[in-house]
Amino acid sequence: MKQVLLLTILVGLRVLSIAQIGNPAPDFTATDVYGHTHHLYEYLEQGKVVVLDFFFTTCGPCQFYSPQVNLAYEKYGCNTANVVFIAIDYGDTDAMVETYDAAYAIKFPSISGVEGGGNAIVSSYGVIGFPTFYVIDGSKTIIEEIDPPTLQVFDFRFGQHGILPADCEPLGVEEATTPQAFRLFPNPIQDGLLTVEWPEGNMGVMEIFDVAGKLVWTESFGTSSRPTRIELGWLRPGVYWVKWNNGTCQKLIKL
Repeated sequence: MKQVLLLTILVGLRVLSIAQIGNPAPDFTATDVYGHTHHLYEYLEQGKVVVLDFFFTTCGPCQFYSPQVNLAYEKYGCNTANVVFIAIDYGDTDAMVETYDAAYAIKFPSISGVEGGGNAIVSSYGVIGFPTFYVIDGSKTIIEEIDPPTLQVFDFRFGQHGILPADCEPLGVEEATTPQAFRLFPNPIQDGLLTVEWPEGNMGVMEIFDVAGKLVWTESFGTSSRPTRIELGWLRPGVYWVKWNNGTCQKLIKL
């Protein structure tokens, strides 16, 4: 089920949607609600498969299917393997999209319609029904539409194109020898607060990376091992990796 913006164009919606398959995918460069830039053709030229999730924040079907889409995002590598999920909003601001992402635990990048440039992308793809999910491969062609966007349909359509599941792993972050006294709790984070304990007499640097290997937070700590609480409520829902580095060893932990 899709929600359309204009009731007068409901008839023929499915025909329009199917007609997109096999067409060239219009390129775009846009910035998500967290300030990260996404260039479609750059992903494709790296050999990635890109899934575009067209939505708007008050779209009932978009809200309904979001848990299934999150499952697909996680099953196919959390944007760290060969599949990249990007949500393209229509008509909403960054703040509205951030609220939507928090409410429905959206874990992949979202580009708002107003500040992010999503409105222009929706127009270039001729999307009139929401949600719409297009799959684009290295040929820069729309190779598939996922409808309805359930995990079962993702699995079936991806399987037809040889797209395989993958583990969620941070890119560019490698684990080395680990200090035994470094602790983080609670994990998962509760109420936006994380407590850190580190080895007595050791200074160190703590870094937090998202699953794409992007550094999102860093802090230096002195020689005292007194537990320190860190406010991380600003992090969007998802998987993060923490690295403790004191110059000779480091520890990598999943939050």
